[in-house]
Amino acid sequence: MTRSPLLSGLCLLLTAVVLASCDPGTLTAEKAESILRVKELRPEPVYAEVPQRVWWNAKAPRDDYDGKALKTLRNLEAAGLLTVTGGENPDGSAEYRAKVTEKGFRILGTSPSNRGPAFRAQVALKVYDGIRNFQRHPNEKTTGSAELIWHYEKPTALYPLFETKINKPLNKPFISQVSFFFKDNAWRFDVTVPKLEAE
Repeated sequence: MTRSPLLSGLCLLLTAVVLASCDPGTLTAEKAESILRVKELRPEPVYAEVPQRVWWNAKAPRDDYDGKALKTLRNLEAAGLLTVTGGENPDGSAEYRAKVTEKGFRILGTSPSNRGPAFRAQVALKVYDGIRNFQRHPNEKTTGSAELIWHYEKPTALYPLFETKINKPLNKPFISQVSFFFKDNAWRFDVTVPKLEAE
């Protein structure tokens, strides 16, 4: 059984279209920017947390974070969001415990942390500014990397209360290292280094 010239021509055309659609082209800085736009890097909420229990003793001396955590609890207490009980003992040890108030219940969430259960709240937004220093892989046209620039902005009313919001200054640029690649017929990216100081 032989194929008609028209059917053979249609098969060749269909094969050419399929092969062309599989060729993603060359990765460029503009293409990398469009990959991020497709993934909709919208502003993200940024959270800070504070342990519900702050304590120290001779075996676990007070450190800088304990001071920031206690100050945060006191700030939240002054705002009517928490009540704090406990205090320092004659031997230099201390234990403070916080409980959320009715007002705070609507604002503060809870989460686990390295120091036990913590109160958590949104303090700002993380806003993306674009990429810089794009570099394509010298031997692979669909692979490259860039620095993704971003910053913190739009602080909430809780931003100044959380002394424990370590390294979250407003409007200061940071970078994330991002790699771009083509896999399974789609452009993709991975964040390889989440946060670095921008130079």
